[in-house]
This record gives sequence, structure tokens and C-alpha cells, in this order.
Amino acid sequence: MSHPFDPALLAEARALQDDMIVVNGLDASLLNEEVVRTLKAGGVHMNMSTLPDLSLSSPFHQFMLDHADDLTPVTTVAGIHAARAAGKVAVGYCWQWVDLDEDLSQLAGYHRIGLRSSGIVYNVGNYIGSGCVDPNPGPLSHYGIQVVEALQDLRIVVDIGGHCSEATSYDVLQVAEGPVVCSHTNPLALRDNPRAMTDGLMRAIADTGGVIGIAAFNFFVVAEGQATLEDFLRQFDHMIDVVGVEHVGLGLDQIIGRNDRGPVNPVTLPPEAYPQRYEDWIYVEGLDDFTGVPLITAGLMERGYSPDDVEKIMGANWLRVWEEVWGE
Repeated sequence: MSHPFDPALLAEARALQDDMIVVNGLDASLLNEEVVRTLKAGGVHMNMSTLPDLSLSSPFHQFMLDHADDLTPVTTVAGIHAARAAGKVAVGYCWQWVDLDEDLSQLAGYHRIGLRSSGIVYNVGNYIGSGCVDPNPGPLSHYGIQVVEALQDLRIVVDIGGHCSEATSYDVLQVAEGPVVCSHTNPLALRDNPRAMTDGLMRAIADTGGVIGIAAFNFFVVAEGQATLEDFLRQFDHMIDVVGVEHVGLGLDQIIGRNDRGPVNPVTLPPEAYPQRYEDWIYVEGLDDFTGVPLITAGLMERGYSPDDVEKIMGANWLRVWEEVWGE
């Protein structure tokens, strides 16, 4: 891996990370040894991890139990601070969409096992609302309104995730009270992709007090070739120009440990939004795993962002929203 930074700047970036809490607002990896190793090597203190298949998934929870010396599940910001003090990586649990067969009573059970953030729709529409790749996007349904209200009643963060259509996203913002987030997306102004977000929708999320996480998925950043770190850092510059530094964070959306091969399902993952073979699902140069996170910190520093602003982008913005929604 090549990068443009001298060792002194990288050392300064790591020292700055040691004085703050670094947060990844959305991870799609399967929990495994590589995830643990690279989270620690990259100086990431809190990782919002997608629960597989929306389920109680015994392997996921067993892995957490087996690695209790390195990982600890958290449901509060105080828990994140406690994990950091104990030298462990905090892990939050999230969904990228809601699929409960219209039985919202199940949400309380998932909340009990740690669910603290949830997407609404994943790419294609369902009985809740429409997705970002739907050719005829529509509104949030009556049931979708109930979903948003149920999530908020349980103090689960509402996440439009970059996977909802713009129409459904705006409806969610109208129904919800308090901060709404988009955990992992990229600016449409820099890359025309259905998974990207308009400046107007980003501003509307910021108006709620929410945060927008920037994804490192290569195809969301550039249409062809390998995205460079410079390409990725321009995403931060644009979003910060649009919504302000208080509303931007990391949502790297990595898929470490997932061994999918061959063609994707073009219905849910169409070619205008995703590469059509899993082998082509790559990431921004240097960001295949979490060891590259200090490169982001160094890049922001080199661009002239102040230490306080770097701290907000690298984690404090997420902590602010989570503390407001989750409470004590």
C-alpha cells in the first residue's frame, strides 16, 4: 500500500487518535480475527457492526463472547468510554433494513440484545418504503411510519443508510423527531450513483442534528479504476462544505471476512450502483481494512482541518448523536 504521507505526519495522526475516540459508523464485515486485529491496529475504538440476517445469529454473539478480552458490546456512550478505558474495542449492533414480517413487537427483543441503530429499506422497496435503486421511488408507507415511531420509542437510531430512495428518506425525516443519520453514503455531486446522496438531502439530515457517514466502497467514489485516498478525502471536503463539520463522520462499510464470489443479484444490486461480480467489490486504496484509518486522520490534518474538527469527523459527531438518542 502506498500513501503520500511522511512517517512524521502519520505518527502525529496516530498520536491525535490516541487522544480521541475513533468511530466507524457502519461496518458490514463478518466478525473474525482480521476484523479484531485491524480495528486495533488502525486505532478504531468503536465499530457499529451489522447484525447478520437481522437475526439472533449465534456465531456472531459467540464470537463476541470468545473475544471478550478484545471486544465488548455497548449500548451507551458511557459504555464506549468504559471500553476504551479497558483497552477494548466497543461494538454497537445495527441493522441495515427492517424485515419483521409486520410484527413490530419483535423490536423490543432485538433492542434487549443490543440493537441501537437501524436502517429502513435496503435498495429495493418493500412494505415500508422505496429503495434507492427503485425505478419509480415512492413514499414511506403507513406501516413505515409505524416502524419509524417504534424505533424512536425504543431509542434506536433511525438510519436512512443511503439505501432508501430520496422520497422515502424525506418522509422519514418528516416523521422522525430528533437526529436522523445516514450511516454510509457518498455525495452524488462527485459520483453519479443511485447509492449516493444529493446535497439537499444531506442538508435535511444535518437540520435534524444528524450525521452522514462516508463510505470507502470504491465504486461509490469512482466509476472506473482504483479510487485513491485523495479521491476519498475530496468526499469529506464536499460534504463539509455542504453541511458543516459537525455532521460528517466515517461509515466505511467494509466487508472483511465475506467470501462472496461470482455474479451479484442484479435486482437488488444493479449495475448502475454496484460492480456485477463480487470479486470487483474493492475499496479505496489503503482502506481494505481498518489499518488504513490513520491515513484518513493524516489526510484531514494535511488538508488543514484543526485537531478539534478532526476529532469531530473521526468520532465525536457520532458520539453526540448516540448520546442524544440512546440517553444515559
